[in-house]
Amino acid sequence: MRNPRAAVFDMIMSLAVIMVPCVLIYALFTHTPDEPEVPVAQWGPVVAEARKSAPYQVMAPTALPDSWKPVRARFHGNELQLGFLAPGDVYHEVKQRPGATQPGFVRDITRGGIEEGTSTVQGRTWTRYLSEDERSRCLVSVTGKDGDAASKPSTTVACADLPYEGVEAFVGSFG
Repeated sequence: MRNPRAAVFDMIMSLAVIMVPCVLIYALFTHTPDEPEVPVAQWGPVVAEARKSAPYQVMAPTALPDSWKPVRARFHGNELQLGFLAPGDVYHEVKQRPGATQPGFVRDITRGGIEEGTSTVQGRTWTRYLSEDERSRCLVSVTGKDGDAASKPSTTVACADLPYEGVEAFVGSFG
C-alpha cells in the first residue's frame, strides 16, 4: 500500500538514513594508512663502541650502499646487534656475542634453523642454517677458537630472507 502523503522529500530522507552509515563504513574500512616511517639507527658509533669494548673481534659491515637503511644498532652486555633494511624491504641482521659454544643463541637467531652445509666468504668458513619455516637463511661463524691469541672466541650469526648467495654478499661486506 502506498502512503498518499509521501513526497519526494520523504524518499530523499529515507535514502539519506541508509546511505550515511554506508558511506561512513566504507570510508573507515577502505582507508589504507600511509607507510610508517622507519626510524634510522646510528650504527657507526655503536660499532665503534663495540670494537673498543668487546672482548672479541667485532664483525660488522664496513661499507653498505646508501640505499640500505640501518634500523637497529645495539651493543649491550658484550652482544652486538645490527639490522639493515635493503631495497625491496629485505631485512638483514647480524648478531655477535662472546663464546664459541652458543647453541641456544644460534637456535634463537636462526629460528630453529637446520644446518645445511658451509660457505666460505673471505677465507672464513660459515655454517649454513635454513630457518624452520624455510624463509630465512643464516650464516654462523665461530671465531677466535683453537687457541687464537688475537681475540677471544665469539659466535656471529648473519641472516636475511634471501638465498644463501645474498647472505654471503652481506657477510662479504664485514670488516
